[in-house]
Amino acid sequence: MGVGLLITAYVISRKRNYPKHARSTLKQVTLGFVDTFWSLLMTFIILYGIIGGLFTPTEASIIAVVYALIIGKFVYKKLNFKNIQVVFLDSIKTSASLMVLVGFANLFGYILITEQIPQSISSEILGFTDNKYVVLLLINLLLIVVGTFMETVAALLILFPILLKVALAVDVDPVHFAVIAVLNLIIGLTTPPVGVCLFVASSIGKISIGEVSKAGLPFLLVSFVVLILVTLFPWFSLALPNMFID
Repeated sequence: MGVGLLITAYVISRKRNYPKHARSTLKQVTLGFVDTFWSLLMTFIILYGIIGGLFTPTEASIIAVVYALIIGKFVYKKLNFKNIQVVFLDSIKTSASLMVLVGFANLFGYILITEQIPQSISSEILGFTDNKYVVLLLINLLLIVVGTFMETVAALLILFPILLKVALAVDVDPVHFAVIAVLNLIIGLTTPPVGVCLFVASSIGKISIGEVSKAGLPFLLVSFVVLILVTLFPWFSLALPNMFID
């Protein structure tokens, strides 16, 4: 996915003739690293804390906010009371718009559970075909649609156990299926019209959802190509785990 998006960004940059800066010298890189060390350290704290099991992603966000306030105020000395007010107001606006989406997504999840729609869909899939690739195609379509309208964690909790049984029934490796499922829901976050990440980008860039969706279309298409490759070729998902398991 990373390689695909890098190639897309490179092609777009060349096509639109975006400006290129001169290559930085070792001295400039060193000075830049020193200047941004405390900012980069926050990324390390968040990732290491979550992966190392020190705190949850929600707790990491709180730690990051407190850390940013301290560093911005006492190290970089660019944060004052007025700036903090602006930051909080912008955060409130962004969070409010996202919480509306998350609220409706949870409502959607409640409807799925109460109506037992995932169970019905899984039965229909297995009743329709036992071809592994057709089953995976149908699961992909379902997860893309659900990922667009539903909050990611809720979608995993509701759909993953049910769809995993369907995948195992047609001899799909559970690790392979897990990667497919997560990748689908990631793509769903950037799929119009209600992908949550589209609203985040729209809020940050101060542009409309339509403009964000149009600009992100090439990246979305590449994401679908990657999804197809991952679905058809289990090696992409299993090569690294198999190195350690074997």
